[in-house]
Amino acid sequence: MFKNITSIFARRQGLLTDQSGAAAIEIAIITPVLVMMALGAVDFVRGFSNQLELQQHAQAGADFVIANGEDIPSDAEVESEIVALRGLEAEDVTVVKWTECNQAKQASYGGCPGNGDVQADYMQITVTHTFEPILDIEGMADFVGTTEMRGTAVVRLPR
Repeated sequence: MFKNITSIFARRQGLLTDQSGAAAIEIAIITPVLVMMALGAVDFVRGFSNQLELQQHAQAGADFVIANGEDIPSDAEVESEIVALRGLEAEDVTVVKWTECNQAKQASYGGCPGNGDVQADYMQITVTHTFEPILDIEGMADFVGTTEMRGTAVVRLPR
């Protein structure tokens, strides 16, 4: 009987010190963390790239306005140029014009009230897009969601 107890104790000691399978358990624990970190890094790079692309779209619209010289294109022409160049939707592009008189923004686009006022006309081109990250996993990464990103360029219009 005493022999049986010592053999059971010896087997139990062997189980406590047995290292086989430890690596598999460690990999099973760390793999989800590594996958989440990798997806987070991919989303960060995609988001940065998307933001840079939107800024380039807005700048392309500003370049179009500048390339027309004294002939200021209409808002619709600027929008259609950006949509044609970049394959965006028309509702993603917004064009706003305003006038500043003596460096004060006016309520409407056009002339200044005083004859001696220094007038400057501006056009702001904004391109927006909704960014949807890969990591938007319900129940696991609820803190990540869709984000509206925008690129903006401002051009002083010739007089």
